[in-house]
Amino acid sequence: MSSCDVWVVEVPYDSRDNFTGRFSVEEYSETYDLLTKYNVRILKDGDPHSSVVYIRNFYGIDVEVFAEVYGDRLTIPRQVIDGYVIQGTGRIDYGDVVLSYSVEDRLDNSGLVDFCNTVYFRR
Repeated sequence: MSSCDVWVVEVPYDSRDNFTGRFSVEEYSETYDLLTKYNVRILKDGDPHSSVVYIRNFYGIDVEVFAEVYGDRLTIPRQVIDGYVIQGTGRIDYGDVVLSYSVEDRLDNSGLVDFCNTVYFRR
């Protein structure tokens, strides 16, 4: 007689997987009353113990921001990139990513802060 051993390997759940991929974006600027469309890509940090994801082409200006994922929530901590001050929050909503954030262009002397509500639709 022979016997079989069954091995069950559990892969740890990574909530960042809900946020990664390629997305078509519809961004509404409350400040300028303007709807803008563009594409982004969200990638996980290489460290499997990290909560960080990177959003490429954020705000449609070809910059990359980092965000931290906690369950179905995302936080974009305050960061300054290429003269832009960026911060915000987001969540998963039926597979899409819904974000609210502010962008201040420090190179523009107007002092305006752009407040945006955005939906990232999975492509």
